[in-house]
Amino acid sequence: MDLSFTNENAHYAFGKFDRVTVEGVGYRLHQETEVGFVFVRDDESQLAQQFTHEDMQRLGNTHAIRVERGYFDPHFAAKRQLQMSTAHGGLVGAIKVRTGKKEAYCQAALDMYSEGLLQFTDVSIKANMPTVMGRAMELSDNLNPSGKAKLSKAEDFAVRPSARTLRRWLSTMGELGRIGLVDRIDNRGNRSHRMGPEAIGLMMKEVRKYLSPEKPSIKHIHEEVQLSFRDRNEERLANGQSPLPIPSRETVRRAIRALDPYQVELARNGEAAARKKFRPVMNGISVTRPLERVEIDEWTVDVMTLMQTSGMYDLLEDDEKRSLGLYVEGDVDENGKKRKKSARWTLTAAICCATRCIVGMVLSRNPGAEAAVQLLQMITTNKGAWTDAVGGMTPWDMHGTPELIVFDGGSAFKSQRFRMAASDLGIVWEMAMNGVPENRGTMERAFGTFASDFAPRLTGHTFGSILEKGDADPEKRAVLTLDDFTFALIRWVTDIYHNTPHGGLNGETPVKAWRRLSKKYGVLPPPDMEMMRLCFGQQRQYRLDKKGITILGVCYQAEHLQTYMRRKDPHMVDVRWHPKDLGAISVRLGKKWFEVPATDASLKGIAAQTWLTAIRRTRSANPASNRLDSVAVREAIKAINDRNERAKQASSLNLEDWSEDRMERAERDLLAGVEFFERKVPAQQKGELGHQIPSTEELTGVPMDHNAPKNSPGGAVMTEDMPAKPTNITIEED
Repeated sequence: MDLSFTNENAHYAFGKFDRVTVEGVGYRLHQETEVGFVFVRDDESQLAQQFTHEDMQRLGNTHAIRVERGYFDPHFAAKRQLQMSTAHGGLVGAIKVRTGKKEAYCQAALDMYSEGLLQFTDVSIKANMPTVMGRAMELSDNLNPSGKAKLSKAEDFAVRPSARTLRRWLSTMGELGRIGLVDRIDNRGNRSHRMGPEAIGLMMKEVRKYLSPEKPSIKHIHEEVQLSFRDRNEERLANGQSPLPIPSRETVRRAIRALDPYQVELARNGEAAARKKFRPVMNGISVTRPLERVEIDEWTVDVMTLMQTSGMYDLLEDDEKRSLGLYVEGDVDENGKKRKKSARWTLTAAICCATRCIVGMVLSRNPGAEAAVQLLQMITTNKGAWTDAVGGMTPWDMHGTPELIVFDGGSAFKSQRFRMAASDLGIVWEMAMNGVPENRGTMERAFGTFASDFAPRLTGHTFGSILEKGDADPEKRAVLTLDDFTFALIRWVTDIYHNTPHGGLNGETPVKAWRRLSKKYGVLPPPDMEMMRLCFGQQRQYRLDKKGITILGVCYQAEHLQTYMRRKDPHMVDVRWHPKDLGAISVRLGKKWFEVPATDASLKGIAAQTWLTAIRRTRSANPASNRLDSVAVREAIKAINDRNERAKQASSLNLEDWSEDRMERAERDLLAGVEFFERKVPAQQKGELGHQIPSTEELTGVPMDHNAPKNSPGGAVMTEDMPAKPTNITIEED
């Protein structure tokens, strides 16, 4: 399968005050034509150069373009900082009370600090807490706005926070503003279905019949659900199993109401009626350009429920279910207790509000700062490799640098790593208030579509082919893995969701909306590779010595690196490297970052995972030797790429682990003691006939001690006439 990046659909946009650096040369925009752009160098020469749209797309895919927005603007101002997307007055209920209490205590402490009455130490806060509480109560308009007879500790002003808690509130408020005080208590608890997976699957099979031109009523669907459950319970009783609880009419009604309203109207009344009913009303958030506003949110996937709803659960053997961490009836944990049914993944996704296109997804068990940063990177990346790897029919080429990102108050998005990466890319970001979901409603509605439309399609459209893949043993089932799940998710997003008429687009599909708007307005190109390393790369300290810097067995060397080392002697330096490209790293020398290339130029564009896989395969061919032939490693890399393993790696949405623990394991288990050598090839000597054949040591890298005595067949030691150095044989040519 060939990797392809579609260029004809891309159209970048640049402002007249932007500085555009292409492959290290700075330009400013002079003119945009139908063919492309005319840029003028920003130096004394003022030379003009033209780039077609195809040229810019190719350069963007290789991260060779850097855009510094407003660089030439004489009135350039500091980028807008954190903006509250909703006033505190928009909060209601307990979340408003809790936030108000935190804000009042923080403001009281700040007032006392400014008056010299308080220091931000545990001792001072504890001593002055009664006064802080009194002032906080004075600052509050209503100590019990909810009118509850009994307030929780988090809502009761009389329950004073500890000194450590107040300092944490103050730190959050200082870093994120008052919006950072909004908590996520309302999102706690088990929000998965209380019904068992088998019951949900049986119910949803009947509920989906509501999407029919015959327009069955909710009452009729409920009756069909009851009949199906009675039939299933008879089978279970005959097998000695307990019966399934029959869903109530209210449960069935809620399941029907959870279906996508636009798809319901489309299926029951036709396209014209759906378009008329869901024609957008021009109020609220208004966006016109691709990536003008991108919303990010997290969706907790109850895997057990999702697979049972789709029918996938019944296709798996018990061992396969256990390998996925799914519940199998009768299983117990290590303590002998009945295993819990929950098995959850979290999908962190981003959607372009103007086109409704999904521009990034990351699947993880425990989402954190790395998941958020990886998602931001995916937004800026042409995802052609993802769709090519899964055989997608529609290009997933929606990418670029967003203008505005909106997210909730989740810890992953509050993290400094994510916020700094967004700021470095020139992206304005807003934190939507928790408890006010309409601020990020586009993404939340998309998650509703995931749950209602993605799951039912799994069996027929994707996973059927997985079971047909076969194995060495044709009777052995292929084990379903997390990669198979991401396979299905990518195909559904690119080939189904992006090509389905959307109510928010007046019946236009997301992919058509992207094509139309990107051609009209364009998008900002992705960051260059140096900025990719600084924003998304891994940062660690490495030793700088006379060999340069070594990461995962790859040596990096440059003249300015050695000049710096000679002044400082060998020591530790800060390094940024990107797992998707081992061709170069960024090293901080003093206060500046410098790009340092790998001594092996063939590693440009090679991913770290591909490099480690190639080393593992090369070592397995000769496990007794720690000397690896660099030529053989490069051939292994080429073989891996030819078999498209790189594309399969790219097709996974899973959160990549390049933590210090992972790096230490790789260096200890795979790279410990490894020494690379360059195999020499026969070369013709200048002014002489023939080619000089390299010695065995030069060909294999294995040192040979030619002066060591050898035993003759008769046991005598042979030492005479033995050369002191390896002999090179020259073959004369006629």
